[in-house]
Amino acid sequence: MAYVASNASSKDEKAGTVFAGDLEVQGTVKFKSSLMIEGVFSGEIISEGVLTVGPSAKVTATIRTKTLVSRGEINGDVYADEQVVLEETAVHNGNITSPGIVIERGSTFNGSCSMKRAGAGNTGGL
Repeated sequence: MAYVASNASSKDEKAGTVFAGDLEVQGTVKFKSSLMIEGVFSGEIISEGVLTVGPSAKVTATIRTKTLVSRGEINGDVYADEQVVLEETAVHNGNITSPGIVIERGSTFNGSCSMKRAGAGNTGGL
């Protein structure tokens, strides 16, 4: 199933759309609310909402979003207007630019962090 309403959450928010675990998607994805990736994605993600990367997901992309919550593997740079959370199962290879960065114990982060003040226009919008 490619599109489902989900109970999957990024701590407090429900994901409106889920890329299921058996999907492999390439290209550019733009969305305004929330998306959870559980499969494989390669390309570019542009968002005004919350992106959640599930624990079995593998993402190779440049990501521009409001908030990122990662439990899976990301290879690429992330630009978040509000916050990036790397939960304990996350593996991130790439740079992060965001005013708020949380790296939980057990996660792996290989890259550099740049903490820009909120409202600095990090994502460039949709």
